Amino acid sequence: MSYAPLIDRERRTFGTRLTMLSVRPQDRLPVGLMLDQLGMVWPEATAPVLIAPLDAEFDESLLQWQAPANAIVELPSIALRDPAIQGLAQRARRRGIRLAMRGRPDVPLPPALLRCFDYAMIHVTEDRRRRSDGPPPPGVTRRMPFIITGAFRRSELDAAYERGAMGSVGVPLDEACATMERPAQPGQSTVLELLSLAHEHAELEKMEAVVKRDPALTFELLRFLGTSAFAVPMQVASIRRALMVLAHGDLTRWLSRMLRISTAAGSTAPLMHASLRRALFLEHLAGCSPDGAELRDALYLTGAFSLLDRTTGSSFTRLFHHAAMPTPVRDALIERSGPCAPYLALVEAIERSDPINSRKHREGLGIAPLDCNLALLRALAAAPTARDDNLAPA
Repeated sequence: MSYAPLIDRERRTFGTRLTMLSVRPQDRLPVGLMLDQLGMVWPEATAPVLIAPLDAEFDESLLQWQAPANAIVELPSIALRDPAIQGLAQRARRRGIRLAMRGRPDVPLPPALLRCFDYAMIHVTEDRRRRSDGPPPPGVTRRMPFIITGAFRRSELDAAYERGAMGSVGVPLDEACATMERPAQPGQSTVLELLSLAHEHAELEKMEAVVKRDPALTFELLRFLGTSAFAVPMQVASIRRALMVLAHGDLTRWLSRMLRISTAAGSTAPLMHASLRRALFLEHLAGCSPDGAELRDALYLTGAFSLLDRTTGSSFTRLFHHAAMPTPVRDALIERSGPCAPYLALVEAIERSDPINSRKHREGLGIAPLDCNLALLRALAAAPTARDDNLAPA
């Protein structure tokens, strides 16, 4: 199982796409059986979850699935050459199962069939509007909203939005987002919420939960503890310990300073959300590995900080120069070594939908496929989206 965020035109994360492959490539499991296994853990939210069972057998088992309201199943357009699959799509829609069409159909489809799909998933290389020499070709019309896939560069993503894409699958992770160095920018709403809790002398667990929603704020908190504001710069291995070290007055003054550099939104929002998902995923993976339990806090911080170099335009070496960061976190992000590094490599392979390397890293850590998938689903369920609402059907 792999995942990618769904990003809207305002660069906000509004949902998730899950891709699924059988452990044994020679197996083509009934689609209903694959979908039923998702019921063990399902995000209890209204944000859409696109499900792409890539090697499933689309058959009558689909109609037996008790689909959550926010679930949308991808059906490959090539399968719609078969009249039986066309009939299956129409019956599924009548049963309330939402569908998306993956790929551009190579034959004309009847309007009644097209109305079965909420939207189309169009790869950037298949988009017939991708022309630089003028308007779209004559006769090219969109009968349903479309989400672009395969846009691995920001320029491709921007161009797709200009052509009318309502969203994209994934956000370019291989390009730095900041063109010049700048500090990590915590979310304004998170800082305000934490200030309110601090003034109310709220329980430590409540404040910890709020800090953990914002990787940038987490980083600034640990960096603050390593500055000359304290007599002895200290290495703090967890968020809870950091909050325990700070006196109430220090915490409120620090949060007031954070409020001045915080942001309500921005181009880095998808990357910060990706960091949060990584952190939650690695935290859940800690309980799946024989040696992971003692690394739980370090794994969370590794995931949370893993994209800071892209959002700030600074190297990890420079970022951690004045931050007393736990050694396993530093080693994983700067040297790609140490006990946390294999976990980071696993989550990166899963994000790239790389089944070969995903399996290699997972087996190297001694994590079973089911445990890995459950950890992923729990992380996705725990990570809030920027816009938690359904997409309107076409």
